[in-house]
Amino acid sequence: MDGHTTHGDMAATLFEAIKIMAGWSPEDGSEMQLHLLEAMGILLPQWGTVLVQDQIPPIDKAVFAQAKHQFGDDFGVQAWYLRSVGDDTHSIAYANGDHNDVASFDQLANVIGLGATWRIGDNIRLSYDWGQNRTDFGRFMNGNTIYQHESGTSDFDIAGRSNGGTPRFWVARIDIGKADTDKPGSWNAFADYKYFQHGSFFGGNGTEGVPDRYMDGIKSFTIGGGYVPAKDFLLEAFYTFGAKGIGKRDTLYGPETFTLGDYTRVQATFKF
Repeated sequence: MDGHTTHGDMAATLFEAIKIMAGWSPEDGSEMQLHLLEAMGILLPQWGTVLVQDQIPPIDKAVFAQAKHQFGDDFGVQAWYLRSVGDDTHSIAYANGDHNDVASFDQLANVIGLGATWRIGDNIRLSYDWGQNRTDFGRFMNGNTIYQHESGTSDFDIAGRSNGGTPRFWVARIDIGKADTDKPGSWNAFADYKYFQHGSFFGGNGTEGVPDRYMDGIKSFTIGGGYVPAKDFLLEAFYTFGAKGIGKRDTLYGPETFTLGDYTRVQATFKF
């Protein structure tokens, strides 16, 4: 017996021996921990799958560059580039049969984007933006867990993970009018369609009407508008609907498609 053996190890070994010799099967053979034994400091090995939510880490530091060009008064284009810098190594453990594998990444974001805006008259504006996150991390997050499933049973064995394609995003939007707090009675309205594959979005979407969770691996519609009832006073409302997962997400019984509920936000802004 070496110096690293604990009383908990000894008790667990004795407990396993009693189970074998006496044929004892506590809690109907469940592999969950016995709470009484936990209180005594006895931790027994467990088998099973731990479900965790994919978390896209925030970008701490990044380099950003943008170029714009205007063709006449009504049409403009832009290109932009974002690359995270100084990323810590980000490791993700995932099941593969009876053991875990670990994927490590030292680059979270290497994003290129293109956009265009077309103004129609004085009150209508059409815009479109497209981009990709060209990193191994993005392709990993855009991938899928590999399941081995015997038809007619509830057994799902995890056999690793496959990478997806380079995750991309795009947004198409139409704006009408302009709510100007210096002009009582002015108003604006908009509608957009958003498509963000998992691994292409890092949080902080810049919109007041849509939470981040409606942008990560989600496609959805949003309509909204604003009205200025008095000088320096702005009323706004936003409604997001049709929010659906672009790909499947892991569950206890294999990958499943998913939807999100509709989201409404109403807000008032007063300028002092």
